[in-house]
Amino acid sequence: TLTAMTLVTKEIFMENPDFFPIKPVDYGKFLVLSLGTGSAKLEKKYTAAEAANWGVISWLYHEGGSPLISAFTQSSADMVDIHASVLFQALHCEKNYLRIQ
Repeated sequence: TLTAMTLVTKEIFMENPDFFPIKPVDYGKFLVLSLGTGSAKLEKKYTAAEAANWGVISWLYHEGGSPLISAFTQSSADMVDIHASVLFQALHCEKNYLRIQ
């Protein structure tokens, strides 16, 4: 989402005729629909007490899944959503951003 907004801003700044002529930092005129890859897998939740006893192998492979990879993947998607949401809220145009997961 943020990469796309950066590229659009760059094209506007370069006065590309395919883009509407607005100020490059006027995000209030942007309408962003961010489409995710679908809902998160319904994975087993782990307790802190259970995970505290894991070694390296258990973090990489546990009961058919990879808790470490799942945590990084989900947190990365969440951070992109939070960052874009906060950006639009700070610019008082939160209604211009919609995330569908």
